[in-house]
Amino acid sequence: LILQMANQFTCILFSLLVTQIIAHKEIHPNELVNFKESKIRMDATIVVSATPRQLAVSGSWVNVTYQGVSDPNKQDIIAVYSPTSGKYKIDPVHQAPIKYVLASKSPKYLQTGAGSYRFRIINFRAPVYFAFLRYDGKTPVLSAVSNPVTFVNYNDPLQVHLALTGLPSEMVVVWSTLNASKPMVQWGTSPQSLVHSTSSSFSSYTSSDMCGSPAKDLGWRDPGLIHKAVMRDLQGGTTYYYKVGDGTYGWSEIFHFKTPPTDMSTVRVVAFGDMGLGQPDGSSQHLEEPPASNTSRLISKMVSKSEVDVVLHIGDISYAVGYSAQWDEFFDQVKDIAAYVPYMVCIGNHERDWPFSGGLFNVDDSGGECGVPHERRLVMPRSEPDKPWYGFDYGPVHFLLMSTEHDFKVGSPQYQFLEKDLMMVNRSKTPWLVFSGHRPMYVDSTEDTPVSGIVPVAKLMREQLEPLLLKYKVDVAFWGHHHSYQRSCPLVKGKCQEGGITHVIIGMAGKGLSHLNLLKPSWVKNIDNKHYGLARFDANKASLTFEFVHDEDGAVHDSFILQRTNSI
Repeated sequence: LILQMANQFTCILFSLLVTQIIAHKEIHPNELVNFKESKIRMDATIVVSATPRQLAVSGSWVNVTYQGVSDPNKQDIIAVYSPTSGKYKIDPVHQAPIKYVLASKSPKYLQTGAGSYRFRIINFRAPVYFAFLRYDGKTPVLSAVSNPVTFVNYNDPLQVHLALTGLPSEMVVVWSTLNASKPMVQWGTSPQSLVHSTSSSFSSYTSSDMCGSPAKDLGWRDPGLIHKAVMRDLQGGTTYYYKVGDGTYGWSEIFHFKTPPTDMSTVRVVAFGDMGLGQPDGSSQHLEEPPASNTSRLISKMVSKSEVDVVLHIGDISYAVGYSAQWDEFFDQVKDIAAYVPYMVCIGNHERDWPFSGGLFNVDDSGGECGVPHERRLVMPRSEPDKPWYGFDYGPVHFLLMSTEHDFKVGSPQYQFLEKDLMMVNRSKTPWLVFSGHRPMYVDSTEDTPVSGIVPVAKLMREQLEPLLLKYKVDVAFWGHHHSYQRSCPLVKGKCQEGGITHVIIGMAGKGLSHLNLLKPSWVKNIDNKHYGLARFDANKASLTFEFVHDEDGAVHDSFILQRTNSI
């Protein structure tokens, strides 16, 4: 009996260990489809059809039917492809699908060899095809391809998103198209009177800019033209309306935003990390984060009710990790947020890290992107390329964002920038000082892989950065990377102490939740690795009020208030 109990206990421990290893490596079952080993063996008896054949609006629904499948398998796949080169020929060996579902999701497929599925399709600036792949769990076999589904205008200005430039009188807007004639942004204080305009610059990037696979090959997809325009001479605390595009290829709808206040009136911030992408149609990708849809919808609702002034996304943005189409779909997911309020970001390991590419950690977390799509698509007020650290004021708050993926040790270029920025903060103008980075400085975690693990990096950050943050009296530090919500007491070198820094991990916006130690650290005031959500805070001259909100019900599950009773 004792031996039997010991064996059972060993099995339980092994199961827990495997679960934790899988969780830390971010393995999702959908990643196990080995598309790069695909074969092509067309079967004329299988017919795949897609309707409607042409779409006018990005984000339209397409009904895909498939029939004539002999010996249907529960692992057979319907995949979405949108080739961007040559004659739009599908080559599953060299291009991964954008997304896919099991054909057996159609209820009677296994009995009849026929079924249907509705996909939500965004404008990828090229035709979309739906492919049937037989799959036995080992090798996907391309067997049939649908008719193409096209869009009326591949040059619709899409992926519109705003960002601050560091100057309160400016706002930058970024969008994407296939081609360009005379692209610009037009704006004004009334939607009927867009009296100001300025031309945009535009650029792109190629597979040769990527550092490795799959970004260079299997996951590569042309990003189109990425436009950038800066609206200048804006008045503080004013609502502006704008549209982007050009007279040749068409214009976007009219959006609006509000500029930062000129005084210390209340500002409202939504913050989170590690969100990624969820699919409204229930399909799968290389990496997927279904709860991200809930989080995005909740923020969109808040934005539509004018409850948000600025968004802070602290790393692990789209989780594209080398599969470029997921950047397109991510910006579609946040379009009702980022087109209306500035969307400010930190870089995370899944955007930047690649061996020997200039980062701090020689790991392959970015899937070969090594920060390029992040930098080109998300235009932040960085000082130089591949130096993604910056600061900005917004009302009574000064924000300082670092890169935990680059060298931050004392004396490094990043450290020097952080020190200079902190030194120059005017606490009579911005009494609140908020610091953010992707990897946490204080964390309850079981992940202690040498060098790049959560625990050893947190220790390094405490050694190298905590004295600096304490010296300049940072109020709150927001972190991500660990997929949980964790809030500390005000901390000074590991001890709860009045006047210390409140550390908050907010990496619970979409990616699978992380593990915790059995025993909670003494500094933890609140911790939750069971629920997804977001953080929000309001700040004015006298107080900063923070709330942790669950994305399922919008209810507040933790909160705290910091009071500013004296000068800094």
